[in-house]
Amino acid sequence: MTPKSLRLAFRASTSGGTLVLFALALPVLMGIGGVAVDYGTWVKQRSQLQAAADAAAMAAARELAVNAFEPLRMQAVAESWAKKAFPADGAEIGLATTVSSLDDGRSVQVRLTSERQQTLSGMLAIVPGTIEASSVATLRGQRKVCVIALDPASSATIHLKSNAWLTAKGCDVHSNAVSSSGIASDSGIQVTAARVCSGGGFSGQGTFYGSRIGDCRGIDDPLADRLAPSPSAGCTATKASVVDKGTAGGRHLLQPGTYCGGLFIGGNSYVSLAPGEYVIKDGPFVVDSNADVRGDGVGFYLTGTGSTFQFLSNARVDFNAPRSGAMAGLLFFEDRAAPLLRNHEIKTNYASNMTGTVYLSRGRFVVDATNDVAQQSAFTVIVTRQMLLTANPKLTINTNYGATTVPVPKGLGQTDGDVHLIR
Repeated sequence: MTPKSLRLAFRASTSGGTLVLFALALPVLMGIGGVAVDYGTWVKQRSQLQAAADAAAMAAARELAVNAFEPLRMQAVAESWAKKAFPADGAEIGLATTVSSLDDGRSVQVRLTSERQQTLSGMLAIVPGTIEASSVATLRGQRKVCVIALDPASSATIHLKSNAWLTAKGCDVHSNAVSSSGIASDSGIQVTAARVCSGGGFSGQGTFYGSRIGDCRGIDDPLADRLAPSPSAGCTATKASVVDKGTAGGRHLLQPGTYCGGLFIGGNSYVSLAPGEYVIKDGPFVVDSNADVRGDGVGFYLTGTGSTFQFLSNARVDFNAPRSGAMAGLLFFEDRAAPLLRNHEIKTNYASNMTGTVYLSRGRFVVDATNDVAQQSAFTVIVTRQMLLTANPKLTINTNYGATTVPVPKGLGQTDGDVHLIR
């Protein structure tokens, strides 16, 4: 072989070795590139996981406003929100959720762990490992809830018509209705509240002062566990009627008891109600036009057929709820077996003091007046199936809880406030 042919053979041999080396190095080079590509995916995945942990912690902390920390319930809530908020680009990635309560009892910590998504880095047999995120949410402050419409299924569960005004400064007005018109209003209405919340939305016009929020979480009946009064056997009176009794200086006195067939207080009567529980059974409680009725420490339990209340035009009503007993804090308690959506009506302009809670879990609270209502009350709380303000009433919901010894029933007045992320 000539020297030239040897040189040519050597060159051929060198080129073949380079190809072999390149072939051997190619998987390594691709693996390194794959790690770089997957690293960008892991950064995005970590960001998504943190957002999911934040959402899950916020949702779990909101549950503390309903009840104390319960591990199974909190775990279910957190897992649901974490899966909803962590799509991981549609990949089937394992997601582990751990929920714990912090020492203050008002904070919840959620820890999420997920497998890393792996695309190209597997060429180097790299074990993907896991990504973790943690978030803590807490309840801060307190909110005052003074009006709750419990009906979740209907529209216009809070309905303000004509030129009705609802003034609830410093407290929340809440409708559980999930309808897009859960709270309905006419153009002339005015609502003043710290916050007006609808489980669905709002329809109509009018003026709202304060926050107006849709898609609010529903509020369970805060008095659902409250035991109803136990009426005594027999009737204190049957179809009792007080007509033209008493004077401004010497009032006719009624005693607590069971009023079968209802209680009618006729026009121009001056009546005082002695403290205690008044069971209005199988008939309405009617205060007729121009009557004047006062009672301190009185509560009305409405049970049986036709057991509603009606305060007719120009009747003067001044009530403070009981301070103790089965009706403590409650002005009206509607039987939970009552038919749905019976009207309980205030048609007078002179129902100036209604200190206490109006609890109508089955009924509709109607104010059909042309002037101020409840404006002199220390506080009023309304829990009703539905509420209708019509004509031109100005219903005032005060929250001066410290100005009276009438108690605010547990679960009303003050509730846990807003949820905040703290880390």
